[in-house]
Amino acid sequence: GKYDTMIADSECVAIIASILKALGLPDFTIKINHRLILDGIFDVCGVPVDKFRTVCSSVDKLDKSPWEEVRKEITEQKGIAEEVADKIGKYVKLNGGKELIDELLENEELNRSTSGKQGLEEMKLLLQYCDFLNVSQNVVFDLSLARGL
Repeated sequence: GKYDTMIADSECVAIIASILKALGLPDFTIKINHRLILDGIFDVCGVPVDKFRTVCSSVDKLDKSPWEEVRKEITEQKGIAEEVADKIGKYVKLNGGKELIDELLENEELNRSTSGKQGLEEMKLLLQYCDFLNVSQNVVFDLSLARGL
């Protein structure tokens, strides 16, 4: 079907939260991110477009590996310059909620990216819908999430 931006996404988050609560799991976190935000970050940090997805696969390992290991993979295996990896690192280690999105929307560097700005606006809308659906207490905007977006 055709829906307004982020409505179906927020409903999916609410369904997942509802299922986890019904299973008796009161304390859980649903991590969310947006591919356009990652693309915008990679763009302003200087990652070549043809390496966006391969860098994404490295960034996604941050839930299991420390930044130093991920950085090493990005530079040594993926061929990304160290200064570019360091720029990526300052973003992908961040997580939070609406306040983080507001902070990133004011970031001059990230605002140079059309896709990054669009992704942030959409993520802000998604979090507003999560508030409305009463699931925001279980949702975290995590910039290291790169899989399954």
